[in-house]
Amino acid sequence: MMNSDSDIKVVWKKFQQGDKGAFATLYNLYIDSLYRYGTKLSGDGDLVKDAIQEVFLDLYMKRKKNKTNPENLKYYLILALKRNLIKKLIRNRKLVDNNLNNELLFEPEYSIEKTIVEQEEDIEIRQKVSDALNQLSPKQKEVVYLRFNEALDYKDIAQILNISIESVRKQVYRALKSVRKTLGTKTFIFWLLFS
Repeated sequence: MMNSDSDIKVVWKKFQQGDKGAFATLYNLYIDSLYRYGTKLSGDGDLVKDAIQEVFLDLYMKRKKNKTNPENLKYYLILALKRNLIKKLIRNRKLVDNNLNNELLFEPEYSIEKTIVEQEEDIEIRQKVSDALNQLSPKQKEVVYLRFNEALDYKDIAQILNISIESVRKQVYRALKSVRKTLGTKTFIFWLLFS
C-alpha cells in the first residue's frame, strides 16, 4: 500500500505516461473513499458507481493535459465526483432543492456513531449522539465529514463546497460546538478521539 507522497508521485508520473497498471493503482487507492463520499450525496449506489467510472475515465482520457498535483489528487477526484453527481441528479430530477451547491442533502453515516454504540450499550448515549448529528445543517454535516472522515484540509474543503476557507473554519467550529453542547464535554472528547 502506498502511503508516502513520493510513491504517489511515481505512480502519477507513470499514469500520465499511459501505464495502465499505474491507473489501476490510483483507482484502487481512491475508489472506496469516493464511493463512501458519493453515497452521502446520493443514495443511489448505481448512480454513484457510474459517476465514479466517468470521473476516472475522464482522468484517463485527459491524463497528458492534467496538471493536477499528485498530493491534491484525492481533493481533485472528490470535487470531480461531486460535480458529476450534481449534473446526474439534475438530469434525473432526483434532487428537489434548487440550490444544490449550498444545501446539498448530505447525510453521512459517521463511523464514530457506530463505534460509540458498540462500546457503550447505554441507550441514552446512543440517542445523544444521534440527536447531536441530526441537529447539524446539511452543510455542517458535509464539512465535518470531509474534515474528519476524509482528512481534507480547509482549503480543499472550501474549493469543493465553493465557499471561503474562513467559512469552512466557521462551519467546522459551529458544528463541533453544537455537537459538544448536545453530547457534553466527556462524550464529545470521546467522539473526537474516535472520529
